[in-house]
Amino acid sequence: MSSGPKQLGDLLGGLDPSLAKAFEGLGKSVMADAERQKAASEPAQSGAQESQEGPTRRVAPIQARNQGKALTPASSQANEHHGPTPVLTQQIDLFIATGRAAMPKDELATMEHPVYAIEDGDQRILSYEHNGVTLEVTPSVKGRATIHDKDIVLTCVSKVVAAVNRGEAVSRTVSIKAHDVLTFTNRSTSGRGYELLEQALERLAGTRIKTSIATGKPARRRTKGFGLIDAWETITRGPNNRLEELRITLSEFTFDAAMALEVLSIDQDYFKLRKATEKRLYELARKHCGNQGRWKVGLELLQKKVGSRQPLFKFRAAVRGIGEEGSLPSYHLIFLHADDSVVFYGRGDAGLAAMESDLVSLPKPKAEGSRRKSVRRPAKKEI
Repeated sequence: MSSGPKQLGDLLGGLDPSLAKAFEGLGKSVMADAERQKAASEPAQSGAQESQEGPTRRVAPIQARNQGKALTPASSQANEHHGPTPVLTQQIDLFIATGRAAMPKDELATMEHPVYAIEDGDQRILSYEHNGVTLEVTPSVKGRATIHDKDIVLTCVSKVVAAVNRGEAVSRTVSIKAHDVLTFTNRSTSGRGYELLEQALERLAGTRIKTSIATGKPARRRTKGFGLIDAWETITRGPNNRLEELRITLSEFTFDAAMALEVLSIDQDYFKLRKATEKRLYELARKHCGNQGRWKVGLELLQKKVGSRQPLFKFRAAVRGIGEEGSLPSYHLIFLHADDSVVFYGRGDAGLAAMESDLVSLPKPKAEGSRRKSVRRPAKKEI
């Protein structure tokens, strides 16, 4: 794989034209992406490894600290010979989210399932079932919370997870500067930006969820109803009543997920995506493809996971357009007409290897002129 672009170009040259068109844009950018990925691989890999290993290795010590319990030798060998463990308060009334989270985090459960709407003003009640998980989402009169509204929740979750990783006590009620939310999520800091924040909070608090998704360690399988956030409050300052501080009480569902580190690190460029479908496609790629090379999914199942209510032919066109634009952070997207499926490739060495493997296995077109044509000879005239 030392001469990646050349190999890929050679493979593309032998493909059927319709398949080659689907892959042609990747050959130009994949190696540049691989180089950028390699340059940033060490901090990214350490963050991803921490987020994925956390639930099995670090949850017990963190939860013990936040419940006011001393760590036992079985749960933390680091404190075995260093005297008593400092005991933190069981619960604080308000977690003040100061400083910048090291890396944005997303909740595993809402990455997997279409909890958030991808259309503005969605007033439908969503009923969803997949692999034994049931989900019912009921909007308020203000509409169902959208995936853009979710950015506020992700900001709070990122701050809580960063504090948990530092061993700090946290609370379900998060105090955060409104300006920090806008800058963290790559939004406008104009007056209109602050107005939209308040509207998003209303939708988040008004949208009700009933689900059997389990969060927390140990996982508790239950069907429970709740809001995406439990409560919110805004604090303004100055003669113009400019919004300065938000106080957001996360739902137990979200807070349990954050405390159990049931999260994944996401690319900061996720917040630069302006199309709701793009954001959902990225979430699904991050959840299912991750740092592997490839994830393939049928279009109908993908539409179900995205939560789109478009006719299938319109959703197909939208997905194909996003793939041609190459706008997803960390992933390439290819739509395959042959079996109406979508393939996500990582923008790194693993993705390039998977892409080359797929190209080698694709059928080659028949050589032109290989079929013998019968020539009709004129009948000889009798003399």
